[in-house]
Amino acid sequence: MRSTLLHATFALLLPIAAACGSDATMPVSTPPGLQQNGLWTVSGSPSAILRLDSTQLSDTGQRDAATIVTTPSASLKTLAGVAFDTTGNLWVAGDDDSVLLAFAPGALASSGSKVASTVIRSTRGSLSGPIGLAFDSRQRLWVVNHQNATLVRFDPEQLTAGGAQAPRVRLSVPGTPVAIAFDADGSLWVSDNDLHVIYKYTAAQLASSGSPHPALTLTAADSLVNPTGLAFDAAGNLWVANNGRSNLLAFSPAQLAGLGPAAPQVVIASNRGSLSIPIGLAFAADGSLWVAGGTGVLAQFAPASLGASGAPAPITQIKVRAHVLFWSAAFWPKPAGLPLN
Repeated sequence: MRSTLLHATFALLLPIAAACGSDATMPVSTPPGLQQNGLWTVSGSPSAILRLDSTQLSDTGQRDAATIVTTPSASLKTLAGVAFDTTGNLWVAGDDDSVLLAFAPGALASSGSKVASTVIRSTRGSLSGPIGLAFDSRQRLWVVNHQNATLVRFDPEQLTAGGAQAPRVRLSVPGTPVAIAFDADGSLWVSDNDLHVIYKYTAAQLASSGSPHPALTLTAADSLVNPTGLAFDAAGNLWVANNGRSNLLAFSPAQLAGLGPAAPQVVIASNRGSLSIPIGLAFAADGSLWVAGGTGVLAQFAPASLGASGAPAPITQIKVRAHVLFWSAAFWPKPAGLPLN
């Protein structure tokens, strides 16, 4: 079964999710005009879209989210990818219901139950366990479907219209794809949780539907084990949340061009549980790397600690109270200087 390895990860989290329960938490008071800024993620238990504001990201500790948004538009009980478009709409991929949701900035300005402003539904398998999202330079939304191993593209006019949209491009890919990220050249990189590899598809390969052979496959010997989240830093290094080894890996631009050794250039090991079930990655404007863990922990690593292999302690480690099953994270405003932001 395609998703066996993927869901085995979350089987480990079921006792944590059960212990977490579904008790509501009170959001932190936020000054007017700053209601959308910060780090956004989605928890599967209990189901909620969460925001931590900049003041909450500066210190280690346990805290309530500044904004807690629930929605009747999808269940969001397990895996949910998140991404912002350039106008501040938050897009959420719902694995459970195979839908895409968009929430306008106004809906994100306060906590509460909010109906999605746009809902895109599946037609003929166009959405089948969608869990990874990424916008390209033309603001077309790419989605990775782990259940039927496809990459699909929805164009801006489709994102505005909503409904049952047939993707403009559909690519079949090997294994169990779970996360995607664009590099500065417009190539799309895909992590495979089943085959333990990362694929590259060039911009030319993304132009039309089909089953193209990946332009490059990163295998990294025994280093890649159940890779999930992907993110590029400002220097063009590809960072990987390597779930099966509870560490982070970085591959240099030379390696991504097929010119370097297969072993990752940098390996960041866990420090006293700092990388417990690492899944989602997001770079902040200051170049620090945030890691979303399935256990409901967010860890921040300073830029200086990412230059060489080791086990650095995160400069910030946050446990979001009463929420677990995180899958991805996104900043608003979108940080400048990163590929296609």
